[in-house]
Amino acid sequence: MKKLKVPGPDSPEAVEVAYQSSHEKHDRERGLAIRLGHRGEHTLQEIGQLLGRGRATISRWGKAFRQGGIELLGTRRHQGSSGRVPESLHQEGCEGLRQGRGKNARAIEGGLHERGVSLTRSGVYSWLSKLKASGKVPRKSHGKKARGRGGV
Repeated sequence: MKKLKVPGPDSPEAVEVAYQSSHEKHDRERGLAIRLGHRGEHTLQEIGQLLGRGRATISRWGKAFRQGGIELLGTRRHQGSSGRVPESLHQEGCEGLRQGRGKNARAIEGGLHERGVSLTRSGVYSWLSKLKASGKVPRKSHGKKARGRGGV
């Protein structure tokens, strides 16, 4: 089996310092793989087994380290989606909910559709949870209703 060789722009000492100072599991795992690679005692397969990762993953980490050092090794490829609702509508949505507009998810969905944002009903509920709001409002009740005594 082929031993992992990771000559890169950073020295083994710099990798060690970065590994020791890192607190995130993501960075520590990659740092450990590079440390093991610098020693030259383990193959890609062995490092993968030690870390519970595949051989291709360890190879990809080694390539990233060779190309950009510790800086590139720590970057993540997937950052998640930016969302479908523009930031301007976030503030407008919060203000509208405070003023009582959008009494249910269907009305909010229609209002967003008028502004060119297409969300499903579950998407509307997700968006409302991000706003820390709810699409539900209390039902109206009669003014003479006895409150707090179970309607007696």
